[in-house]
Amino acid sequence: MDEDVRVVLPESRSSDSHESSHLLLADVRNAGAGAVDNEADQLSEQLNMLGFDGKDTDYNLMAAKSPTIRYLLCLDIEANFTGKLPFTKEDHEVIELPCVLVDIYEGKVIDEFHTFVKPTRNPSIYKHCTEFTGITQEQVDKAPTFSDAILMLDEFIKSHMDRLKPTPRIGAMPAKGWPPKESKNYAWVTDGRADIERFLCLKSCKINGVRLPDYMQGRYIDLKLLYKQHFHERYYRKMSDMLATWKLDFDGRVHSGLDDARQVARIMLLMLSRENILLECNRTVYMTQNYSFVARQLRN
Repeated sequence: MDEDVRVVLPESRSSDSHESSHLLLADVRNAGAGAVDNEADQLSEQLNMLGFDGKDTDYNLMAAKSPTIRYLLCLDIEANFTGKLPFTKEDHEVIELPCVLVDIYEGKVIDEFHTFVKPTRNPSIYKHCTEFTGITQEQVDKAPTFSDAILMLDEFIKSHMDRLKPTPRIGAMPAKGWPPKESKNYAWVTDGRADIERFLCLKSCKINGVRLPDYMQGRYIDLKLLYKQHFHERYYRKMSDMLATWKLDFDGRVHSGLDDARQVARIMLLMLSRENILLECNRTVYMTQNYSFVARQLRN
């Protein structure tokens, strides 16, 4: 650990069941030589959690690797399921909705959103689902409905409109439709296609008669596909296998939505800083256009 490192530690924000640990990386350029030992220890812990050693990362290079996208909205949804049916036959209503906002130019997590969600069609959590995710019946009984959870997510997005450009479109679509979209400086990231395309669009949005928010529609980043193509893998990898690429362990509880979303953010920062990728969206989701897989499924 270099000694000329200054630590920036934010105030944390808590939710029902998780304490948000907003992990900020150090400003390594204009640091004073007299950083105290406990600050260096705190920074070391944060860097280790995100997989950086503080020596070979220049965050000024992030802009060159991602000329249009600066912010990542990392999403990992948990959904209700029996564990006894084929994947396509499961209920898969959303029961946990987390989001981790990352500024990739500065290499830091800015904020986190999290809520459990009460299922509509089947309010009971299956036993296997609780064993798999750790989410209990008591947690979802106290949680908002899916419709209310989306409104809460809207408020989270509103709180960051000073960063996200063009300004995210929130609310019902105007009668004449939205004006033409501009290039976004943010992108949603998921660990595979199921989170947005199945759990949100094909299940909870359809069941509750809720339109997928406009700010989530369009191009997004599938981390599984990004990793598979970059490393020329034959199969898709789970996140613990991805982290093993850099000799790192999963931090937190596997299949906790919030902990999983944090790992998505962690891996994306590693892909940018260690693997020198050029960041581009690689999937598309719409609920109305026919060229989207989801839209075609909803028509059937």
